[in-house]
Amino acid sequence: MSTIIGYGEKLRGLRLEKNLTMDDAAKIVNVAKSTYAGYESEFRQPSLEKMTLFAHYYNVSVDYILCLTDQKERKDRFEGFNTKNLLAGELHWDGVPLNEEELNHINQFLKAVEERSKKNQTGKKFG
Repeated sequence: MSTIIGYGEKLRGLRLEKNLTMDDAAKIVNVAKSTYAGYESEFRQPSLEKMTLFAHYYNVSVDYILCLTDQKERKDRFEGFNTKNLLAGELHWDGVPLNEEELNHINQFLKAVEERSKKNQTGKKFG
């Protein structure tokens, strides 16, 4: 496992911005306060699942928590994605170009995924 440096400070900063105690932050990811304290001190490394829960709760990207970007705001996966662009390019599946009918099916599928994702985002709660 590679060592990631800086996430503890980010977690601490995000926690303090929300005026949370260490105990409150530990409850977000269902760990003991001592385990969470280990995250902030970087004595312990949270799993990707835990990092994702923190990112969703604080509305930042996992990349931000891991100090891979300075951009704090999390972007929606579909922001800036235009399914119309899908039809403009030449896509291949296993080296075979897709025809217009196949591209239309992919386009419809992606629109359905986008709608489902938006519905799921409004129903998610953390705490």
